[in-house]
Amino acid sequence: MTQSKNVIWWTAINNPSHQEKYGGYGYFEYSKKTWQYWCKKNNVEFVQFTEPREKDLKRFNPNWQKCLFVFDELEDRNINYNKIALVDSTAMIRWDAPNFFDLTDDRFTTWRDMDNLKWVYDSIVGYKKFYDNFDCSIFKYFNSGFMIFNKSHKKYFNSLKEHYYKNINKYIELQTAAVKKGNDQTPLNYWMQMNGVDMNLDLPIAYNLTHLHRREMLVHNWQLNIDNTPHFIKHGYVWRFNGFPKNERSKVMSQTWNFIRDNYV
Repeated sequence: MTQSKNVIWWTAINNPSHQEKYGGYGYFEYSKKTWQYWCKKNNVEFVQFTEPREKDLKRFNPNWQKCLFVFDELEDRNINYNKIALVDSTAMIRWDAPNFFDLTDDRFTTWRDMDNLKWVYDSIVGYKKFYDNFDCSIFKYFNSGFMIFNKSHKKYFNSLKEHYYKNINKYIELQTAAVKKGNDQTPLNYWMQMNGVDMNLDLPIAYNLTHLHRREMLVHNWQLNIDNTPHFIKHGYVWRFNGFPKNERSKVMSQTWNFIRDNYV
């Protein structure tokens, strides 16, 4: 087995039933190029998850599979991992981003999801009865599209996997008919809080910039008219292309890549 390394667990599963909804999956390549470059620069192992472990993507959609099977997949591939960063293929990383693995203190590390608090609140309320009326704190609610964890957290992911298999029909009903807000994210929040997992939620937001349009980060400082570099590229390290129509994602990420591509050489 190779020497232990930190790992980027990058999920990019093509779901044929969502081709039209997403306008295709062309954005995968732009995300991948940035993470591969960053991993090589920082001696981090880039691991792709592109083939679903469970073939029924209605019962096991890619959002769920990325977290339920991360440890199974790494161990089946004989990857000697240290810390793991689970990142969505909707994310791109800046070429010179500092190594965030050094900032985690070996804790479960992620970022608060504060971009649409009504959505978050409604989702928490929607799952509350299912989780025996546990009080899931909105102030600790995190975004599941970028999470950093290690072997000590394996038991929590595995116990959630067991719970999902035992209650899969109820989970599907909640996410498709009753709550209809997200997939794995709110269940993960409940599970980590219910199990008292020590969470590091204090890393700078620059490492997980979401909803760029809400933050008005897609524009540049037109008043100075000196530099046309968009704010998110100048001030952020990890850019998440979410919150706007999904069928526009490939176009926006392609434009971003064409603007910055010369830095990844």
